[in-house]
Amino acid sequence: MLHALLRSRMIQGRILLLTICAAGIGGTFQFGYNLSIINAPTLHIQEFTNETWQARTGEPLPDHLVLLMWSLIVSLYPLGGLFGALLAGPLAITLGRKKSLLVNNIFVVSAAILFGFSRKAGSFEMIMLGRLLVGVNAGVSMNIQPMYLGESAPKELRGAVAMSSAIFTALGIVMGQVVGLR
Repeated sequence: MLHALLRSRMIQGRILLLTICAAGIGGTFQFGYNLSIINAPTLHIQEFTNETWQARTGEPLPDHLVLLMWSLIVSLYPLGGLFGALLAGPLAITLGRKKSLLVNNIFVVSAAILFGFSRKAGSFEMIMLGRLLVGVNAGVSMNIQPMYLGESAPKELRGAVAMSSAIFTALGIVMGQVVGLR
């Protein structure tokens, strides 16, 4: 009897750890990563924006407009986060926490596709839309993930489990900085 109880607790612990990691990597890790990774490709994206504009119009963008476009690309992430935060409540109520986190991945996968094909399509606007979508993903994740994990954890582990959102955010920031090293 005692052996079965211990085995059951060990299995529950593994499932909880897997839940924390899956929610963290698909949620707040993405937030932290996308928060910090944008610094590394600054010059490349600015050059791409200018080259794309020049290919369309025959004239390069003036430096102040390149800087304005870059500022817009960077700013669309927190704007998307605002939209995501506003979307999180109704999404969590309508679909529930788990399904909301799963549906939320549509935003980040769509953004990855846009980022991946932006050069081929010659469209810096795809990068802008991708940043907005990644922001929506972050806004939803930052609100629903802690609720989901708090509700999934046993009472005696809730505090530790709730901290995992902050830990995965920090890991995402570190990973973004490491990837951005030259």
